[in-house]
Amino acid sequence: MNIRQSPEYSQFIKSLGWQVQKVKGINIFIKKIPVLGSIIKIQRIEKEIPFEEIEKITKEEKAFQVILEPGFDKINPNDLKKYKYKPLSSPFIPTKTIIKNIEKSDEEILNSFSKNKKRDVFCAQKRGLLVKEGILDDFLKLKKEYLLKKFIIPFGVNKEIKLLSQAFKNKAKFVIASEKDKKISLAGAIILINEDTAYYWQAAATDKGKKLLAPTLVVWEALKLAKKEGCRYFDFEGIYDERFPQNKSWQGFTHFKKGFRGEEIIYPAPLVKTRLHITF
Repeated sequence: MNIRQSPEYSQFIKSLGWQVQKVKGINIFIKKIPVLGSIIKIQRIEKEIPFEEIEKITKEEKAFQVILEPGFDKINPNDLKKYKYKPLSSPFIPTKTIIKNIEKSDEEILNSFSKNKKRDVFCAQKRGLLVKEGILDDFLKLKKEYLLKKFIIPFGVNKEIKLLSQAFKNKAKFVIASEKDKKISLAGAIILINEDTAYYWQAAATDKGKKLLAPTLVVWEALKLAKKEGCRYFDFEGIYDERFPQNKSWQGFTHFKKGFRGEEIIYPAPLVKTRLHITF
């Protein structure tokens, strides 16, 4: 089951002000929009899509838009035509990712990295960086600094990450890198665990951290942590998808993630159905 169909993610979405309905074991997220009605999101379904039930909810909730981001490519084209779904020009969640099998020894996992990435791990270790499982506040401070450096106001970021942590509880791990004997964080990542998979959910790093290759060491330690937690797979949660060239800014971190190797997974392109419901 993909993380977006998990009970924890459902709780997180509820805390952001969405309603959640369960239909045939599938999470359906509903957001009320004044005047327009509502918007519906259905993400990473790994079961047969219940189009008829979705249509019923769409009418009941007066949804002006239904966004479908499937988890497999077995949708009957006749159903798409019947229920009037069309391609969505810009996805809300990653449509391509890398999933790495971590059911191996640490040595085998490390040796599976690209030559450059393996070298970067050793270089970061020689520089005396300390990587440990941190706490929520460690990551929040790091994320704020990271966004401000990009001239992005971190509006709502603290609240969202706190709600995420509350929803996933001990399944949310914060992996933080710093210089030994110094409390200043250099890089970090949020790892979410769902069933047998760990998700590289969010990451951040300072300029100094990048120069010291701290983000690479964070991923290496996150892979080992995921294995200790009983995970079989590590999902890098998104890389650049050529089908959506408007996301070219993703190419930088895509190059970073590909160095760790793994199987590239391409999800079906997202779909949208638009209806007009105006209420006064």
